[in-house]
Amino acid sequence: MASNVNAIDRLKSEPMNVGQWVIVAICIGTLALDGYDVLSIAFAAPGITQEWGLSKAVLGIVLSIELAGMAGGAIFLGSLADSHGRRFIMLSGITVVTLGMFVAGIAPNIYVLGAARLVTGVGIGGIMATATATCSDFCNDKNRVMSVSLVAGGFPFGIYLGASFLAPLLKQYDWRITFYLGTFLSFLFIPLVYFYVPETISFLNRKRPAGALEKIQKTMRRLGHTPPEALPIVAEQEVEVVGVKSLFGPNLRYITLLLCFAYFANVMTYYYFVKWLPTAVTDLGYTASQAAEVLGVASLGGVLGSMGISLCARFIPIRSLMFVSLMLTAVGVALFPHFTDSMANMKMIGFFAGTFVMAAISGFFGLFSSSFPSSVLGSGSGMVLGIGRGGAVIGPMIPGFLFAAGLAFENVALIMASGSFLAGMAVIFLHKKKKPVRSTESF
Repeated sequence: MASNVNAIDRLKSEPMNVGQWVIVAICIGTLALDGYDVLSIAFAAPGITQEWGLSKAVLGIVLSIELAGMAGGAIFLGSLADSHGRRFIMLSGITVVTLGMFVAGIAPNIYVLGAARLVTGVGIGGIMATATATCSDFCNDKNRVMSVSLVAGGFPFGIYLGASFLAPLLKQYDWRITFYLGTFLSFLFIPLVYFYVPETISFLNRKRPAGALEKIQKTMRRLGHTPPEALPIVAEQEVEVVGVKSLFGPNLRYITLLLCFAYFANVMTYYYFVKWLPTAVTDLGYTASQAAEVLGVASLGGVLGSMGISLCARFIPIRSLMFVSLMLTAVGVALFPHFTDSMANMKMIGFFAGTFVMAAISGFFGLFSSSFPSSVLGSGSGMVLGIGRGGAVIGPMIPGFLFAAGLAFENVALIMASGSFLAGMAVIFLHKKKKPVRSTESF
């Protein structure tokens, strides 16, 4: 039975059914995949350094190169997700990641490995932007911020699972096993997305490809909601400007620039912490397996932090939660070198820092969904993630040069922790977007 009620309004106001939660779960899984893929190079770094005799300066570049690809992928593919479809871009990103991970596993030298990581980064950037927008579009207003934050929480969950599997595997195999496992996991998500994640209702309503109404009706029935009888005429649709250019228009410029700066600064701290942690631990005389254990505990803290901020966001303003998380991230990262006298202490401070750094990362995704309108959510998320990847690039790179210049671990940690501190100060000035104008007409 069809209805004359706006399909998008139904999704926003009605309780979420099983099909919508399945989509949220798959989006969480794709971010878990991204978390594993991004940190796979950190898991492999000690073995790569030993086999190819890399200096710390060169290693810093290798640790950063896929993050440059992520910047381009997030901006370019995020924009394409708004104009060409989120489902298609998500599938394309996962396919690119699968191929990139496989090539990294068979790489004969540092140059092929670097190229493979760059390509993998492009796919990861696209997945991060489209998973956020897809999850947001299929959630109701009550659960949107929580669900999108949980999707971001998939990132540390992937790191935790990866570390848990790799700690024993790295005792039996060389560093290439990290990329072979990533290839297998990435490949599994292609059929999952293809069969269980439809194109979003908002995209079909806005772009109106051939058969848009039939696709919307099919998706609404599949999700357990009453489908619309017809599409509205163009003049009656929600008035929203689409495109990257609109992100820097009068209504969104302030939000876009502030989010870009804050995310850039915090991501710089985050990627310093997770990318250099295994190498820093092994430099202290511990094994690669023990380093993976410390990173795994930090990632477990990240999973709990992401879940915590997601649940708290239903009751406490996300901006307040973000300020606290960012300040405590700076404290944890700065103090880590002072707790390296034993594995127990490293795991403790790693858990503390990991909890709040990933709570902050997840909170940013919640800020995206509450700051950008749906029509530019892919572009807006992609823009912030893409520019933020500049922080991800220099986060591992700067410490490489600082260590090479002879700075002590304690001083490097303090310098790199300042990123999260500055991000926390910036979030104070973030205000909620104005709601876009809507017509009173319905389907």
